Amino acid sequence: MGCRMAAEDKLICRCYVVPESAIRRAVADHGLRHVEEVTAVTRAGGGCSSCWDDIQALLDAILGRPLPRDVPDASGLSSAQKRARIVKTLEEDVQRVLDLNGLQLQVVDVGGDRVLARFYGDRVGTTAASFLAIKRHVVDRMSAACGMKMNLVELNVLEGLAKSAKA
Repeated sequence: MGCRMAAEDKLICRCYVVPESAIRRAVADHGLRHVEEVTAVTRAGGGCSSCWDDIQALLDAILGRPLPRDVPDASGLSSAQKRARIVKTLEEDVQRVLDLNGLQLQVVDVGGDRVLARFYGDRVGTTAASFLAIKRHVVDRMSAACGMKMNLVELNVLEGLAKSAKA
């Protein structure tokens, strides 16, 4: 969605240059109620995701109250329950593999079928077969822990793309 910004219009998403007015218009036109819906319509929050809290605050202001974030979805689990299961599984089943390969994994957030996470280590961002196999193992274990297919969103990759786009 192309956005023209008035001088007084607050910029919400720097990655995609989405002003507050564009988000307000999208919420009104499409009946949006969740950050993910705003992202789908406006692209706001689709880059580094650092503006998600701002988008949520704007939604809360528009809708008059915060929506319950931690309600069970079709899987029967809330985001908090999924996050707890994922963290436990990573600690019990995956941490040893990560340690042996000099990697660390930080789970930042879980929402729906998405796990926002950051990898740390020398091979992060490479296409080395061993690193790709480890990521596949992580996704498989997270999916098994939640009883549904989970998608890994690597924030470090998104942040790298945002930095290279600005350069």
